Amino acid sequence: MILNLLSGGRKYPVLELLIKAIIGGAVIATVSTVSQKYPTIGAFVLGIPLASFVAFVFMYYSGVDQQTFKTISIQTVYFVGVSLLFFPIFVYTMPYVGFWSAMVIGTVITGSLMLVLYQYLV
Repeated sequence: MILNLLSGGRKYPVLELLIKAIIGGAVIATVSTVSQKYPTIGAFVLGIPLASFVAFVFMYYSGVDQQTFKTISIQTVYFVGVSLLFFPIFVYTMPYVGFWSAMVIGTVITGSLMLVLYQYLV
């Protein structure tokens, strides 16, 4: 039944959005809950490209062509590589500037680098 709903993504856009939100929320809730006691398992779950898998399934049932999958897959590798810089920036600045400032600094630097990469790819 769900696959029939997914194949008609344009027919049920609100339902499709709701299903995606539930899956995304479940992943976030799992990681944040498990990480409190088992940080390594939380990191493992977070490291799984679950969002990519789910997005690809939705895209497949929406009729996306193979070239789009190829482009997204290759460019995702570039963006993930750049986004990984957030973690050392965050960890090494947090003791000096605090949690929220480290989050902002890491996000601004990583986001800026991702925008530069985006300009290069387009």
